[in-house]
Amino acid sequence: MDLENVTFVLHRPSSAENIGAAARAMKNFGLSRLAIVAPPSWTGPPRGGGPGSAREEVLARARKMARRACDILEAAAVHPDARTILASATWACGTTSRVLEGRPRLSPGELAREIAVRSPKGSVAVVFGEERRGLSDRELELCQAVCTIPTTVAYDSMNLAQAVAVLAYEITSAQRAQEQPGRRRAPDLDPVEPARHATVEVLWRRLSALCAAVGYLNPQNPEHILADWRRLLARA
Repeated sequence: MDLENVTFVLHRPSSAENIGAAARAMKNFGLSRLAIVAPPSWTGPPRGGGPGSAREEVLARARKMARRACDILEAAAVHPDARTILASATWACGTTSRVLEGRPRLSPGELAREIAVRSPKGSVAVVFGEERRGLSDRELELCQAVCTIPTTVAYDSMNLAQAVAVLAYEITSAQRAQEQPGRRRAPDLDPVEPARHATVEVLWRRLSALCAAVGYLNPQNPEHILADWRRLLARA
């Protein structure tokens, strides 16, 4: 496990308090790499008026909640879209409470074990959706896996910062299990770094153009078949 290669991505969070609480939870469990996809509300002047920008106002409120985890907020990467953030990742897992047809779901423990195997070889990312609607199907298609935190059916929507805390705990628990004295590590049979997200996206653009040229895709909905190809390669 290499925690320095694990990035938690908050996709267009709407609550400054949740951002600060997420940073605090990450610090509790030894994670330090935070990235944020900026929501549209971060553009323009602050809602409360005054100097600065809306983004600066939100991050100032987040720092109050983060307390001694402000260093994580200060170092957080902020980008306009998820593709940019995931460009250097070799593997990404999106979080959702929805059941997605054809997409197997990892439990928090299974996610942690995947990260334990993958993080020493390259950057990995865990993506959390915005509070009101979570991650869309299009956003989840950017991820090679999805993870669901088991909750009661009566109320399956979790607070963003609480979901961050649950997965951060599972990841560091997997790290501690790896470090137990006398535990034998499996040999690394493939030391080569996996392809990064940006490289795979180039593959999809080439594949899309080729399939369109030979009439393989439905021009009205080309993404439908391409999504199946994405899942096939992710499983492989």
